[in-house]
Amino acid sequence: MNKLLVLLLMAVVIPPLASQNTLTAVFYNCENFFDTADNPLTQDEEFLPTAETKWDQKKYFNKIKRISQVMDSTVFGVGIPDVMGFCEIENVVVLNDLIKFSQLKNRKYKTLASTGADTRGINVGFIYDEKLFSLLFSEEISATDPTIPDYKTRNILHVQLKHLSTNQVFSFFVNHWSSRRDGEKETEAKRLYAARQLRVKIDEQEKKNPGIKIIAMGDFNDTPANKSLSKILKAVDKPKQADELLNPFALITDPEVGTHFHAGKWQIFDQIILNQNCLKGNNLKYKPGNAFILNKDFVMFKNTRTGETKPNRTYGPGNRYYNGYSDHLAVYLVLN
Repeated sequence: MNKLLVLLLMAVVIPPLASQNTLTAVFYNCENFFDTADNPLTQDEEFLPTAETKWDQKKYFNKIKRISQVMDSTVFGVGIPDVMGFCEIENVVVLNDLIKFSQLKNRKYKTLASTGADTRGINVGFIYDEKLFSLLFSEEISATDPTIPDYKTRNILHVQLKHLSTNQVFSFFVNHWSSRRDGEKETEAKRLYAARQLRVKIDEQEKKNPGIKIIAMGDFNDTPANKSLSKILKAVDKPKQADELLNPFALITDPEVGTHFHAGKWQIFDQIILNQNCLKGNNLKYKPGNAFILNKDFVMFKNTRTGETKPNRTYGPGNRYYNGYSDHLAVYLVLN
């Protein structure tokens, strides 16, 4: 698939302004969105004013500015998203500061964050507009396989909301599955376990409420074609069976398009997945072409020597401060 066709699939449809009849949902791996205070219960020493990164208040507020700019850029014209999922955040404090010290304060947002077992202290989080939604409940789902020794990872955050103008119930699942740092095959079992836990919860919610709309978002550290997503979660490009989910990012086959760039290769690790109820009805419905990767120039870095383009991250090798955005690109979609 050439780049022009990808643009037609992912970028031609212009997301409308946020309204009671439109839902814009965003997911963003923020890349180490830590506060500057030491948490003695976690290994957050890498991001403190005294660390080699010299993670101080100035850099912290630069990070807030960068993340809010990304959020603002996912809505066409004047507007900001209705719901936002995040990973690589330290706690709910950073989400509250993101709202307090940016244009996000112009809407009545509420925040939630996991408090999981990850030893580095990174979590997932969620922001929603309480003028559009009421909170029904939230819970954390363990993604840590107890059969693997000396292993702990981030919990999955499940947030259930009711859309106030339509009474539609939504379940949002925010994920950050185990990385491939020790090798793709060597770590695959960890992501398969996370996929099974998520699938069980989705089935449970659909059984309780057959009309529920489910949106699972995250940095899955797997591509749409990997077993965890395509086989265990059953997230595919064209759902045919009743238990299959829609993964609109599975439609992208261009190797030059992705959300994360590593070792000279693009991968689509960040995705938003929908159950089939999101494809039905007259309101808040997903239509083909309404899923996007935010790959605008301002979030990208181009190496003028090699011509290589990749996400403009916060730090580079040797803790060199780039004052960038993240090593991942945000993904978002629109229901209307």
